[in-house]
Amino acid sequence: MDKHNVSQYYPDHRISPVAIQSAACVYHLTTVEPAHARVLEIGCGEGGCITAHALACPESQVMGIDIDESLIATGQRHTQALGLSNIELFTAGLGDILATEGGQFDYIVIRGIFSLLGRQEREALLLWCRQNLSASGVVCLHWYPSTGEPDTAAIREALGYHASRGANADPESQVNAARGMLSYLAMTLPEGTLKAQVEQAEKESDLALTLRYLSPTTAALSFTEFCRQVSDLGLRYVGDAVPQYELPRAYGEKVATLHALVAGQQRISAQQYLDFAVSRSERFSLLSATRTEEHLPALPDSSCLESLYWAGNFSRKMNENGAIYNGHIGGDGQQSSSENPITLRILDLLGAAWPFSLSVEQLVINCRKPEDNTDVREAVLNVLKDLYLTQPAGLYWRCTPGAYDRAENDTLRPILSLKNGVSEENASQVYRNLWGGEFSVTPEEWRYLQHGLAGVDAEAWQCFMSLRKKGALMGSPVAWKKHYQLFLRTGKTQFLLPLLNNLLLLSVSISRGGLLSKDVNDLPQRESELAEDTYDRINRLIREKKIQDAKTCAEKLLKENPEDIAALRCYSRTLVLSNRWDEAKEVLCRLMGHYFSSLDIYYDLATGLQKTNQHYYAILLLQGLLRLEDKNVNFWHSLAYSYYQLGEMSLAEKCSRVSLRCDEVKAIHFATMGIILSDSQKLDEAAWFLNKAIALEPSNFDYFTALLFAMTHDHKVTAEQLYQKHLQYGETVGAWAAACHLQLPYRGIKNPDKKLRVGFVSGDLRKHPVSHFLAPFWDGLDRNHFELVGYSTSYVHDEVTEHFAAGSVLWRQVDKLSNQQLAEQVYHDGIDILFDLSGHTSDNRLPAFALRPAPVQISWIGYPGTTGLKTMDYRIVTATLAEPADLEQQLTESIMFIEMRKFFEPDPQSPDIEPLPALKNGYLTFGSFNRPKKINDEVLRVWATILAQSPEAKFVIGFMNDEKMVVEMTRKLELLGIEPSRLIFKKRAPLLDYLAYHNEIDILLDAFPYSGGTTSNHACWMGVPTLTLCGATMAARQGVDIMRIHGLENFIAYSEEDYIQKALSWCDRLPELNEIRMTMRERMPAETAGGFNVADTFGRALREAWRIYCAGEAHRTFTVLE
Repeated sequence: MDKHNVSQYYPDHRISPVAIQSAACVYHLTTVEPAHARVLEIGCGEGGCITAHALACPESQVMGIDIDESLIATGQRHTQALGLSNIELFTAGLGDILATEGGQFDYIVIRGIFSLLGRQEREALLLWCRQNLSASGVVCLHWYPSTGEPDTAAIREALGYHASRGANADPESQVNAARGMLSYLAMTLPEGTLKAQVEQAEKESDLALTLRYLSPTTAALSFTEFCRQVSDLGLRYVGDAVPQYELPRAYGEKVATLHALVAGQQRISAQQYLDFAVSRSERFSLLSATRTEEHLPALPDSSCLESLYWAGNFSRKMNENGAIYNGHIGGDGQQSSSENPITLRILDLLGAAWPFSLSVEQLVINCRKPEDNTDVREAVLNVLKDLYLTQPAGLYWRCTPGAYDRAENDTLRPILSLKNGVSEENASQVYRNLWGGEFSVTPEEWRYLQHGLAGVDAEAWQCFMSLRKKGALMGSPVAWKKHYQLFLRTGKTQFLLPLLNNLLLLSVSISRGGLLSKDVNDLPQRESELAEDTYDRINRLIREKKIQDAKTCAEKLLKENPEDIAALRCYSRTLVLSNRWDEAKEVLCRLMGHYFSSLDIYYDLATGLQKTNQHYYAILLLQGLLRLEDKNVNFWHSLAYSYYQLGEMSLAEKCSRVSLRCDEVKAIHFATMGIILSDSQKLDEAAWFLNKAIALEPSNFDYFTALLFAMTHDHKVTAEQLYQKHLQYGETVGAWAAACHLQLPYRGIKNPDKKLRVGFVSGDLRKHPVSHFLAPFWDGLDRNHFELVGYSTSYVHDEVTEHFAAGSVLWRQVDKLSNQQLAEQVYHDGIDILFDLSGHTSDNRLPAFALRPAPVQISWIGYPGTTGLKTMDYRIVTATLAEPADLEQQLTESIMFIEMRKFFEPDPQSPDIEPLPALKNGYLTFGSFNRPKKINDEVLRVWATILAQSPEAKFVIGFMNDEKMVVEMTRKLELLGIEPSRLIFKKRAPLLDYLAYHNEIDILLDAFPYSGGTTSNHACWMGVPTLTLCGATMAARQGVDIMRIHGLENFIAYSEEDYIQKALSWCDRLPELNEIRMTMRERMPAETAGGFNVADTFGRALREAWRIYCAGEAHRTFTVLE
């Protein structure tokens, strides 16, 4: 970098010929294409700016002049090292220049020392430029208007005063004294324009410092006087080299508003007013010999931005765990944030295409979301205008595709000469990329370059990505594609994920928004007939649920052909179809190292990302796929699934409905629609879709389970109707079990006192609410009397899974097993008592229980209702729900009533409880953290009644990720008379943040008929009681159970009127409510206090159920108390 040519407002890449051309464009001035132009820079210093141009445009002719011989010598050495033959650097003063006929130049830049010329000298130089300017040429002059003179005068006075006190008056001493004073000022001045100019002066050369601050000077010109001066010389003022500086909005809305009131429409006077308003201290002005005033727009024409090409070295902000933030890191390391999705998307795309440029059309294509049919062109242009105005570091634009776009080499190469490598002489050398950005090369990066970009380990990856970000490498799109693939072949997904946008752009043609000159299908080789046969055989084995056989076959094929595309594709499909998601992603990564221009490969990868909760990347891929094939039912269905998992219900519903309009619609697509609708409280419509799925695929019992779960939330469904539907499920599954003809008679010892082997089947043995309920009992069971076996039906394996596995004698991952295979596995494991912890929720294996793999089978925790199975012997219910005594009539199981003083394990890092907010606020803040699925219109009506009768109260509603859901709930409550200002919505948050929300709430209001479970337990731990309504079903009594366990009977209502009155009664009992809050945790028993063991009654209940079985008695309801 040429430190002597640094400008506070005009970095070098903004005054290159390419930048000048794009600046002239917004003033409707057409200039010569820089790639073929003759360029002259007067005051070039070391020539860094024009050297970058010469490197990027080898067919242009470039000349640089400066008065400083040492700077020119340095520049000459640098150009020679780069092997440039199209640039010449000369030492010359003003007299030398004026005495020379330079020829016709298309771009003349005057800067550095020559920006400090006196009025007459500047006139002479401009006249010379006028005579040596081509027909379409433009002069770019750096100068200092009088509006910045107050700061300049203050610095001049300070330096002069300090220098006058010295004993020596020679020039060197004067400069040294001036520099000492500048250091003093830089350390003492407050932040502001004066300090900024002082810091800028510190960077000036000795000569520039002398000319500007230590020499007598003629009065500076105002902008109006300057325009008159250049006009007298036969030139016309065109505009600024950075046109943004002529836009009042660039200085804030206040300046823009006042300027519009005062400045008028005449462009010169309007700019003069703006200079006054912002104390403009420097300008880089574009001058033309051909353009007249009437042809120029009053302000830079932002509509011209649509024709520009854009580039930027931006990367997404993310934490060490890979969480994605709404912000980017620019080329200089500066961070920016935005909540505008178009802004985020554009910066993502520019970062992915870097160092290539993208047209507005390419940006528009890739910013369009398939799930949103709105035209994004205007939104894209508005964002580009904002980015253009704010000029974030790392953003570039030009009138034609960038220099990197012209590269034809199909193997990446550096833009630098590598003759010398790193030495003491060049270790700190600063280079410029082909966009004019500055960078340096580390020793590690030099070694990587000198070894031909070889290596695919972590260090090579870091060097490669760093050099890419710096713009130090160039090659055709094919070259970049090939080099990315070298890393992908390692199978390391940490290389793959940051490249997904890049790979999408490198998969399609420019006309479809990509970077390729045309769409190609570059499959290196066709799958062999043998591979296709093997592939079919593997698929057949998977359909037959012979997962291990399929995997063995595919592994053998791949082992024999480790780099064969057919083998990799075959094995990746095997892994996808058998739900081995982490391994599938690794193999797909390897496959993409050979070939990735396939929608199927991208789709499999998106599925793997979904299944491992990497929905940001999954959505990115699926949107890209749908831009290419918008009628694909699987793409739409998969996108709906990701939005559903993120809680974006409106988008999930929209995508799901589109999927149903595609061809080849199957039962799963109807089922997904039903599940999404049920979570949005559209229960009638949900039931229709779920029944449709059941009719299309009656053998898929998960659809029936989804229907039962939805009905449990429907306040219009009676307890009897719900029970009968569960019976229907049990009969259907029972018929299936009978058709399996599988006999699994118990082979163990029927000894009532023996050590029992207890199995637990669940998809929630991980970070999940069920694990909070199970953990105290799992940990507390006496291992002298019980040995525990875990059967995880989910592919997710985390630290909670590890905890449960550590406490087991046997742990099995059974998500790949069919129901029949699971039953056989349980049977062979010799399980005495088998638990279902899911009920009618996801990942349940109730059909396996219908095959009776264990002599005693119990359902618990996951689902507040019956399984409907005749083979499920018991349902565990806490003893507090023994009254009302009608639950047994709703269950096919007998009930184990067990006294439990504690059945929930809170997070050990939970925030402290804070005093009742109402004591400070003067009003109650009610709240709800129930899933939106539980909040029906009847619940809203009752809540609205409470709020209407306590007009000062506020209401916090959590779990609201979907903005449309927020709008709809606000609308409904407003129709019920509740002002939106009283409503506070909280998005779904990490656990500790969610727990901290309770310190803003006085009382939770429960939903009905499906009351809260996990939320009410978390709330009690945070000192917040939940007012709950005792209903007819088990789901409607979860809250009753929790309040009774914690001794909070006053928070149980037995009618809607009772619910309303009890809520209102606390408005005048704040001290009592605060006492309950602050002593809540004290009432919860510790695991070891007084010999207390939460699992004691649980273990006794299991022993009693086993005794009944050993005695040959039928299962029956019984109670176990402490």
